[in-house]
Amino acid sequence: MGEFWGGWMEAPPRECLLSVVNPSASFPALRPRGWTQSSAGNTTYTDYRQVSDSVSLRPRLDEAWIWRRLKLVQSCPWAHNAGALGRYRYPPPPPYRPQLPAVPQTPSPPPCHPSLPRREQLGHCCNASADLVLTRDNTPLGSRIVCDGQPAKKLLVQEALLEILPQGSPFQGAPYDSCAVVGNGGILHNSGCGPEIDRAQFVIRFNLPPMGFSEHVGTKSSVITVNPSILVLRYRGLSRWRRPFVEAMGTYGAPLLLIPAFSFIGFTAVSSQALYTLEDFGSLARAVFMNPEYLAGLDGHWHRRGLRAKRLSSGFMLVNAALELCQHLTLYGFWPFPTDPEGRPLSHHYYDNQPSKPGVHAMPDEFTRYLGMHLQGALRLHLGRCQEGPAGGRAQQGSEGGV
Repeated sequence: MGEFWGGWMEAPPRECLLSVVNPSASFPALRPRGWTQSSAGNTTYTDYRQVSDSVSLRPRLDEAWIWRRLKLVQSCPWAHNAGALGRYRYPPPPPYRPQLPAVPQTPSPPPCHPSLPRREQLGHCCNASADLVLTRDNTPLGSRIVCDGQPAKKLLVQEALLEILPQGSPFQGAPYDSCAVVGNGGILHNSGCGPEIDRAQFVIRFNLPPMGFSEHVGTKSSVITVNPSILVLRYRGLSRWRRPFVEAMGTYGAPLLLIPAFSFIGFTAVSSQALYTLEDFGSLARAVFMNPEYLAGLDGHWHRRGLRAKRLSSGFMLVNAALELCQHLTLYGFWPFPTDPEGRPLSHHYYDNQPSKPGVHAMPDEFTRYLGMHLQGALRLHLGRCQEGPAGGRAQQGSEGGV
């Protein structure tokens, strides 16, 4: 198939938008409120925000819908849209204005607040740069941590916990100029995307993936997530397998290990053990705990937007965080189906064919959100091969590697 991105400058061509979000299409849920039509018949698209937010798939038709949309948009170019990306950012504090003495005024009716932020905008629910991980700044002594996966379970914040938390957010360097979020999908196998991924300033990976595929997935790792269940199954809960865990972490360099330690009460102990193990062995990697309050807010935001997953995937959580932390964002290895866009069979992961636990995540539905964000220009969704340009330059536009 052709290239999936290329060069929208101000606005995408009318024929591309009409092919992607057609008011007369058989999937009316995709119709954004920003479409207007003049008496002359000219159609204008005025609201990028509705592309991803309006997606609602019919049961059992999600895969067919995605394939159909991908075929329609394969010829549509892409360019970064800072305005679309901006809606995913947490709003900056208002500028300081000295308080003047109050002047008595005649009471007026309350305003309609037309300029108040839309509650569904991601930036107004979830502040990743400050709250993605637990810190002493956002976790006061004596407060209670509510497990996002078990809201009935609450933990009292004591001195022992604060001692192992960082003082402030580890993302002080954000926003990063360029980021690569590297999923584990089989579509990365034989992709040749390693050099392109390693050129990113900030690289996010998931669940301690094997690193013996550098040609296709790169070697750089800034953040790596790990589900506590992996620590239990792969390293026996770190009771006797501490050294193998540290040696495995050594293959990633000096990343930040991001653990959802307080999503479920049963995983807090093994998560703490991972942190202590890295410290005891002098590992360059550093463990931090994801903030369950942030995760609960993120889940609520997307639940209101129609994403009905039992639990958001780690990939989806970190893509949302990266939208705030990164100026230019590219996704690799995100593809939820057993065949590639050309119909060739794929393994579940680029390193094995072990399927995930069914019924927990809504991967196809999450993928539609990535597709919508790509159409907005908020991020670039890369599928297929990466092809090096002359002298190791950027991937060539128009080369194989789009959808």
